Amino acid sequence: NTKGWAERAIQEPISEVTIKGSHDGFIENATKNIGLIRRYIPSTELKIKKMRIGERATTFVYLLYLVNIANEEVVQEVEMRINNIQTDTVLGIGELSNFTKDNRWTPFPQTYLSERPDAISHHILDGKIAVLIDRSPSVMIVPMNLIGFFQTPDDYNVHWLIASFFRVLRFSGFIIAMFLPAIYIAIVSFHFEIIPLDLYTSIATSRIKVPFSPLLEALIMEITLEMLREAGLRLPQPIGQTIGIVGGIVIGQAAVQAGLVSNVMVIIVSITAIASFVVSNYDLSSCIRLVRFPMMLFAYYYGIVGIVSGLILLFAHFVSLTSYGSPYGLPIAPFRFKELKDSFIRFPHSMLTTRPSTGQPKQKKKKEGGSYGE
Repeated sequence: NTKGWAERAIQEPISEVTIKGSHDGFIENATKNIGLIRRYIPSTELKIKKMRIGERATTFVYLLYLVNIANEEVVQEVEMRINNIQTDTVLGIGELSNFTKDNRWTPFPQTYLSERPDAISHHILDGKIAVLIDRSPSVMIVPMNLIGFFQTPDDYNVHWLIASFFRVLRFSGFIIAMFLPAIYIAIVSFHFEIIPLDLYTSIATSRIKVPFSPLLEALIMEITLEMLREAGLRLPQPIGQTIGIVGGIVIGQAAVQAGLVSNVMVIIVSITAIASFVVSNYDLSSCIRLVRFPMMLFAYYYGIVGIVSGLILLFAHFVSLTSYGSPYGLPIAPFRFKELKDSFIRFPHSMLTTRPSTGQPKQKKKKEGGSYGE
């Protein structure tokens, strides 16, 4: 009998750990995933649309949104893009995201993927659209802006000051992970006079036996670290963790003793790796790891001027992006002062009375918050 198939039980997502939030996660059954969302949004306004794609193997796609809040034009745009997919089949939600995204050349994620029902429900209540496909444990949210990738479900389950602190920490990790190696290369190659003499002496001493340029030194360490990270991710979990920790320590120490890299470079790369782990979203973290390399090239050839030029190009690209017609840079570009209350920091719940404009909701106003506590 091949009519049925085995399914795993609902359990906490491994890639999205929460402290105070819900511990259930989506599985590879779209019907049960819809049931999980309905548990969080038990409303008659929650509408479900079923679609079918795939020329050879059928894949069922479901759209979930709130009728009185979601923008109908955005819903129609999502439907149109899905209906225009001409392929044998779509096996995963990541494939669907790649088929329907606005810009196929940018490394920045334009759709939000999550295995958490509470996170998806929060976005639906903000007027966005959830896209599910059968056989995938992740759900896609559209439209999306960059700042949304720094937010986690735990941000709304803790005090607003604590949530704001962690958000600032994530943004700081984003900046450090993208620019710290480039800044080090620029200072060592061109602008050593801007650092204290004692620090420069320490850096120069550590590089005496290193035969490579700062750029090549950084590339050796960064590529080695990326290989270790990828190996740790693909190997079985106990072995992968051992490879990542032991391999990093042993290779770093051996490289310094052999004179291939300096002590300072090992510290720089280590701080960069830790900062990239602070960014909780895997797609955005992967984007940072990719963008870091051209920034290092800019720094090596042009110094601080190169970093500033790269930053300008990056910002120009960033503000030109859209997600299903919605500006990717909201609420910075275009600027929305009122929406800053739930962006880099989080204000108390009682002050979050409007929905973000990313989803272009029909009803901007939320129900007023309470008068006590947050």
